[in-house]
This record gives sequence, C-alpha cells and structure tokens, in this order.
Amino acid sequence: MTWVLVGLLAVGAALTAGRCGAPPVGVVDTQRVLNESVKALQYQKQLDDREKQMVAELSAIAAQVGAPELSARRARDLTELGQMKRDLEGQLAQQLSKVAGEIAREGQLKAVLVKGPVWFGGLDITQQVIDRLK
Repeated sequence: MTWVLVGLLAVGAALTAGRCGAPPVGVVDTQRVLNESVKALQYQKQLDDREKQMVAELSAIAAQVGAPELSARRARDLTELGQMKRDLEGQLAQQLSKVAGEIAREGQLKAVLVKGPVWFGGLDITQQVIDRLK
C-alpha cells in the first residue's frame, strides 16, 4: 500500500511539474507493444516455431520410447521453452527500455511510465516505441 501511495505521489508530482513548464511525462502501453511491434511478434514466432518443432519431435519418437523416457523428454522440452521465453522477454525488455529512453531524451520527457490508469496528462509514446522496435 505504501508503494502504491509513493507511486501515485510521484506520478502526481511529475504531472504537476509538466503543467508548470517542465518536460512532460511519457507513457508506454506495453500490451500494445507486445501485440503490435515487429520485434515482439518475431520473438513470439520463434517461440511458436520451437514449440511446434518439439511437438513434432515428440510425436516422431513416441512409438519408439517408453512412457518414462517420453515424459522426461517433455519435461526437458518445457524447461527449454520456458528458458527461451524468459531470454526473449529479457531481450525485448532491454530493447524497449533503450528505445523508450531514446524517445524520452529526444522529446525531453521528464519520465516514461508504463501505461496504467492515468487521470491527467502524460504523452503517449507507444506508437513511437512500436515503430522503432524492428
């Protein structure tokens, strides 16, 4: 609860500063970035392709190996897929942070926040981020 209050106060202070001639605050809709950016869609395709390959490999060996071995292989595949997802999410987060920082410097924004309920102000830079994540 304390962190929420501190966050709200920080947002309020930033928005108030924006009205007083200070640089505005940028806002990024990360869900839109995930759904629309070329880079995020490429990463999702990599995950989907690897998952399809794993399913095909499991289907191919299913008749040749016993249930315990097949189960162990499934577990290894799920672990690998989970690690791949974490790696790609980390890469995307780094790229998103870099791009948002560049846009913030270019637009002389005071801060960039992840989109949530915004009651007043804020400059939506989501489309600029999506455009640059290629």
